Amino acid sequence: MSACIAVSENLLFSEQQVVATITDERLVEVSGLEQSYANPGYLWVHNDSGHDPIIYLIDQKGAIQMEVELKGVKNRDWEDIVTVEENGGSWVYIAEIGDNRAVHKTVSLIRFQEPSLSLGEEITVRKEDLDIMRFQYAEGARDAEAVFFDYRKKEFVLVTKREDKSMVYAFPFQTDNNPVTINSKGTVPDRNFTAADMNEAGEILLKHYDAIYYWPTSNQSASDQILNWNPTKLTYRPEPQGEAMCWHLQNFFTLSEKNRGRKQEMFFFERK
Repeated sequence: MSACIAVSENLLFSEQQVVATITDERLVEVSGLEQSYANPGYLWVHNDSGHDPIIYLIDQKGAIQMEVELKGVKNRDWEDIVTVEENGGSWVYIAEIGDNRAVHKTVSLIRFQEPSLSLGEEITVRKEDLDIMRFQYAEGARDAEAVFFDYRKKEFVLVTKREDKSMVYAFPFQTDNNPVTINSKGTVPDRNFTAADMNEAGEILLKHYDAIYYWPTSNQSASDQILNWNPTKLTYRPEPQGEAMCWHLQNFFTLSEKNRGRKQEMFFFERK
């Protein structure tokens, strides 16, 4: 396992609290969670592979307030979601990066302007309103579930899942008729990463099924911070298949994937 500095959670965040239990049957396999800028206090979620190409806006009690269908794309294996506030607006990025058997030649990020609740409870984003970055890994196909936006470098950081030493990539969003090739910047001594996020203050969270790692604000790029691998390991009670996590201001949420046959709970970690 990774070598890291482990500190008591109560030095940074309160003990995780259950704030919601998901019971809506539309949310059966949640793999992405992110705060909303256009709808402060609300969170975006989406389901994993094979489900409809829909994202859902939920309140902090886990109730769906809005659903947004993306036309012209499929949910082959959506694994993460990122919201970015810049240039006077906010944008949603869906990470189509899951690839359990490492067989897909390309993966993608799908971008569209973040919808507001004022538009109604159900809306559709047209295909022509989507920007899609298709990309491939220089080292060959691989599975990933964790990606976030580095505000300082204006680039996305992606951490792979299934290698014994997970690979780290950093790249700007760009659209092109041809797939963009991205190169690994290096590896970290751990695996099975399922979620990541960075807040605007520059703090980083990265989790796998058994641990959550934290990095404070730094002058380094986010990818370099992770590659230096000297995080704080937060105290964390693992969830059943915990695959979603996001910052909310200076606090953060996690959410487990399944709600059939067991509780699907959303946890809140409050800053001390």
